[in-house]
Amino acid sequence: MYQAVIVDDEPYIVEHLTHAIDWNGFQLEIGYAATSSVKALEYVLANPVSIVITDIAMPDMDGLSLIQRIKEAKPYIYVIVLSAYNNFEYARTALKYGAENYLLKPIDSDELSDTISQIAGHIQEREQLNSTYGQAMLTFRNAFTEQWAKNLLSGNELATKAKLLGIDLQAGQFTAVVFSCANGSPDIMSKFFDLFLHYLPGRYTGNFYFEAPTCLVGILSPVPSCTEEIKDFIRRIIHDALSAGLHVFACAGPCVSQFSDVHQSRLLACSYLWLEHTRLLTYFQKENQSLTDAACQALEKYDKGPGEDIDAIKKLYEKYPAFSCTAALLTQRIQMICKDVYRLNEEFPELAEKLAALPVKSQDASDYARYALQFLRYSGHLLSKLQQSMYPCVDAVIKNVQESDDKDISLKTLALKLNVSPSYLGTIFRRQTGYYFNDYLAEVRLKKAAELLEETDMKIKDIVDKTGFSSQAYFTRTFKRYYNVSPASYRRERSAKKL
Repeated sequence: MYQAVIVDDEPYIVEHLTHAIDWNGFQLEIGYAATSSVKALEYVLANPVSIVITDIAMPDMDGLSLIQRIKEAKPYIYVIVLSAYNNFEYARTALKYGAENYLLKPIDSDELSDTISQIAGHIQEREQLNSTYGQAMLTFRNAFTEQWAKNLLSGNELATKAKLLGIDLQAGQFTAVVFSCANGSPDIMSKFFDLFLHYLPGRYTGNFYFEAPTCLVGILSPVPSCTEEIKDFIRRIIHDALSAGLHVFACAGPCVSQFSDVHQSRLLACSYLWLEHTRLLTYFQKENQSLTDAACQALEKYDKGPGEDIDAIKKLYEKYPAFSCTAALLTQRIQMICKDVYRLNEEFPELAEKLAALPVKSQDASDYARYALQFLRYSGHLLSKLQQSMYPCVDAVIKNVQESDDKDISLKTLALKLNVSPSYLGTIFRRQTGYYFNDYLAEVRLKKAAELLEETDMKIKDIVDKTGFSSQAYFTRTFKRYYNVSPASYRRERSAKKL
């Protein structure tokens, strides 16, 4: 468990924050809650604290001074600032001093939960990143870039933070590029990053963050309308890196014209990152939704058919280019097995080894179809074993979340029911599923809401109540971030498709 510290000179706010969210669900515990910033600082300096939540205006030491003192002594600690003042200068100063985010009073529990969720996802990797790349990884720019690339910010938040950093969101087209050296050491990616930075001036503006010590994500802009130019640029960098003894793979997502669509480019780039384990050095993904849908349907028939429905796979190859078919099929299968594709070599080395045999330059479609069927057969057995070996209590958690209508369901209540500790349950749930419990709960509720929107005439406010969301405003914002469309628009689009 990681520790969080709460400090505010108003006792009722400290009490509220202590119980506002399910801290155990993020593998966090409240190490210290105080009304004195001086005592809070003493605790932070003497204990392994990961997150500090502090008020701005306090009598013995204001929040900005507290942030400075904390960051001077322990720069890796995440700080969230609370303020009753909707003042841009407060935000600017807090961010300048190293705060990760600021929240306005009165505190919205859902907003706090969102912020903690974003931070909790990085804490486990931060120690290794810090030792490998230094304090630069803790800057606000890196955190912002990751939030932007993962669509974790509202439009106003994105614009405000981009302005603080001097990032031009109207620069034209953007593309997300993922660089990985899964078979190498973190030192390789560190050296590659230094090399890459030499190529950018006068060509592109780049914003970056490390998804993992061996995985770098960049957002490049402005990307020219001629995509061949960006391809040549990336190929040249990868070639020069290889000449310098740095074996790095690059996968670029499609160019997007709106800054708000950058996450789509990143998602596609990340989903094809498994190609690193083939003989390819670079891959440039073009969005082809019809092929993706067809591959999903063919794979579903293959898995559910009597034995193995090979005909469903063969028909796919009759309609689409052979390499594209193979890439689409393997992408769907690998995502079923490994949530974070950049961890494939670490978690499933035998699967990564199978990818080395992918026929990347063959002109014979039958070579690709034959390889795809062999891979699907092997990976299907692996997927079956994974499902059978799931921790029984994790299986019970998943069943409870999917079948229960209890709004107050939490990691703590489930742990009590299963007779295990919340910290143990949170750890094995994360290890088995790749999710923090709270994030998984939110995703299941969103999917239930989407199903109700599509299949019933229930009012949105009733759906909000039935699926356990605290307010319609929060539900709408979260739904739009997940599905990239508002609940009302989602219902209209689905209804139109049925006509």
